[in-house]
Amino acid sequence: MAGVKCSPAVGAATERVWLSYPRLDVGGARPRVPSFYLLDVMRAVTGTILNHELLQREAAAQGGARLDWPAPTEAAAAIDEVEHDLATLRELMDVRDHASVRGHAHYLLQLNDALRRSVSRRWAHASGRWRPQDGLVRVADGTRAMLARQRLNARPYSVSALQKFATCPYQFMLSAIYRLEPNAEPEPLQRLDPLTKGAIFHEVQSVFFRQLRREGALPVTNAGVDRALTVLNAALTDVARKHEEELAPAIARVWHDEIEAIARDLRVWVRKLPESTDWIPEYFEFSFGLSDNGRDDRSVPDPVSIDGRFTLRGSVDMIERSARSGELRITDHKTGRNRTTARTVIGGGSLLQPVIYGLAVERILGGAVTAGRLFYCTAQGGFADHPVPLSEANRRAGLEALEIVDRAIELGFLPPAPADRACTWCDFRPVCGPDEPEHVRRKPSASLADLTALRRMP
Repeated sequence: MAGVKCSPAVGAATERVWLSYPRLDVGGARPRVPSFYLLDVMRAVTGTILNHELLQREAAAQGGARLDWPAPTEAAAAIDEVEHDLATLRELMDVRDHASVRGHAHYLLQLNDALRRSVSRRWAHASGRWRPQDGLVRVADGTRAMLARQRLNARPYSVSALQKFATCPYQFMLSAIYRLEPNAEPEPLQRLDPLTKGAIFHEVQSVFFRQLRREGALPVTNAGVDRALTVLNAALTDVARKHEEELAPAIARVWHDEIEAIARDLRVWVRKLPESTDWIPEYFEFSFGLSDNGRDDRSVPDPVSIDGRFTLRGSVDMIERSARSGELRITDHKTGRNRTTARTVIGGGSLLQPVIYGLAVERILGGAVTAGRLFYCTAQGGFADHPVPLSEANRRAGLEALEIVDRAIELGFLPPAPADRACTWCDFRPVCGPDEPEHVRRKPSASLADLTALRRMP
């Protein structure tokens, strides 16, 4: 209410005047303080100036609205249609004998088609079996041809895309099949996000290794660490200058602090390289099936098929050759936390690079790949080196993971079934909402047997 607007209404009234004010700010999730106009009205009615806190308490008791249910306790006291409908639902839900009020809120579905669709979808989504409202849960006439084109033998996938299946099949479908991505809104750079930081880190490593290869200074020995650090500093300066021009950080100090943090980790990483002189680095950012620049000049443009069934594309951070036997080893550099254990091979489908890249490189280069490894190159990752032997059992585990993904696409069963805490960082949470973990617990667990088996694989 406002003083200017309410005066004509008060003056025109013949029997009774109803005055109201918005007591709750639902958008801000907080109560609203009564305005001075309302206090003036109460002074005119009572002859005294009321304490505004007392007025708030009386308004709350009279209205009955709460932040979690912004409507009065009785529908007759509602001041608009929204409050009336919410109050009606509240009264119906408070009735203990649900059978006696069954269908009393059905009028809402007849008033608004959008509400009817939303309520019907939420009901189906929360039911005890998989329904089309949950997402892609079965093959239909409209999806059969599309799914056939998305099989792992019909189009190339990157390993990073396939790893999303273990996180959540629905996330995999949205990103890798529908190829959706969050809308990037331009804003001043305040701090490097993990993806940007990782991209800079990997680019510096690639430039560093290529320069040392041109100088014939690989592998890095204890005697060559000083020269390696000089090359590293030059590579970091060039890469940082290029990205600074692209990203245009708003606060120069923040940018330089972030780059210096990357530099500290890289220097420790370089000092650890002499611990692995039995392996000679040969390929850096070796790609297959990718067309972008900046890769190893010996990369191949075509995707690779492994086991005659799965077509892949990707980029291997580093391929090394044994100085003794000539066998190959795959290295994937990581900049995040090290969550591996001594038993980790594919990490429940979330760490496929060591095994799958190993199989791909064997097909491309024709040499035997005997091992893969995850090298955590930062203080956050503890500069840990996690080896993954390419034994027959480990190879089989990698292929089985691809079989599970391919079978899910074939069956058209890619439901929202997130791993533990996966929704917290998911870009598609606005699509699904926050309640998917609760919904999936109501669904039959047998239908998720493949996914459960994959997540249990070491």
